[in-house]
Amino acid sequence: MAYSSMQSTSGELFDAGTKGSTVFQRVVHWVRERIELRRAESELNHMSDAELSDIGLTRGEIHNAVRRGY
Repeated sequence: MAYSSMQSTSGELFDAGTKGSTVFQRVVHWVRERIELRRAESELNHMSDAELSDIGLTRGEIHNAVRRGY
């Protein structure tokens, strides 16, 4: 399982930290990041409640755990 609390640069396409990138590169990065987040969320949603409990999560916490790391 590839569970990760990816911390984006606030999830924005046009952050100041992306000055050196083209708009296309930022869009590609943003799309890839969203795909990874959805994949991690999907993997966790397919786990049983007991498995989630083992890693300290409830089903209602999955979205925040993946998107915000808590």
